[in-house]
Order: sequence, then structure tokens, then C-alpha cells
Amino acid sequence: MKKVRMNLGGQSVEAEMMLFKAIEEPWSLYKLDDGTTLKVKIVLSDVYKIPIPDPLTGLPQFIIRASNVLSVDVADQPSKKEIH
Repeated sequence: MKKVRMNLGGQSVEAEMMLFKAIEEPWSLYKLDDGTTLKVKIVLSDVYKIPIPDPLTGLPQFIIRASNVLSVDVADQPSKKEIH
């Protein structure tokens, strides 16, 4: 795996880039007061494993790079036929 130098709490560490496969990327749905529905999900692009375990749990630490994806459904938006 590819090794990369990263900053972890002010300390430079050598992180290992991890390969991964998305198993599921579910949407979170939110209904706003005006009737608008927001759909939000996170999509990972990179995952790095840090060689130093978490001091509280002893579990491995990871740094991720991700994007937030947003879809908006406006309740009272006129249809294309109504816009003419």
C-alpha cells in the first residue's frame, strides 16, 4: 500500500492508504418546515490508516477524505408544464 505523511494532532505520521469498496451509501432524509425534502449522503474518496492506536480505546485510527452529496426536493416548485 502507498504510504503518505500526514499531520495528526500536530505530529507528522506516516499513514497507509487503504483500498476499499463501498458496500452501501445510504441517504439521510430531512423534511424542512417549508415542505422541502433534503437528501444527504457522504461518499468516501480516500481512507488512511494511522500506525498509532487511539490512546483511549486502543483501536486503529483512520483519516478519511469524503464529499457530502446533497439532493433537494422543493415541495411547492411548479412543474415544467406550469412554467410556460
